[in-house]
Amino acid sequence: MEFEIFGYKVSIEKKALKNKENGEIPNDLKWALEILEKYGKKIPPSKKKVESAKRASKIKADKAKEKVINAVNLLRLQQEEITPYKVAKTAGISYNTAKKYLKKVKL
Repeated sequence: MEFEIFGYKVSIEKKALKNKENGEIPNDLKWALEILEKYGKKIPPSKKKVESAKRASKIKADKAKEKVINAVNLLRLQQEEITPYKVAKTAGISYNTAKKYLKKVKL
C-alpha cells in the first residue's frame, strides 16, 4: 500500500502490517503512524479564533445590511420598483445578499 502524507510518499507492505502484532514495526511505518496520530485528528479552533470570526462576520453583515438600506432609500427617491436585483446592482452586492437582507429590512 502506498500513500502520500504532506508530500512524502510512504509505502507499507502487507507483511509489515502483519508484523505489527508481534511488535516488529519498520521505521517508516512507525513514522507514518506517528504522523497520522499527530496530524490526522481535527483540532478544534481556540476560543479566541471563534470569537474573532464571530466579530468579523457581524461586521460584514452590518455593512451589507447598511448597503441594502441605502440602496432601498435611493431607489425610493428615484421612485423605482424595489427588487432584489435592483438593490444588488445599486448597492454593489450579490443578488443573494440583497435578497437575504431585503427580508430583514422593513420596506
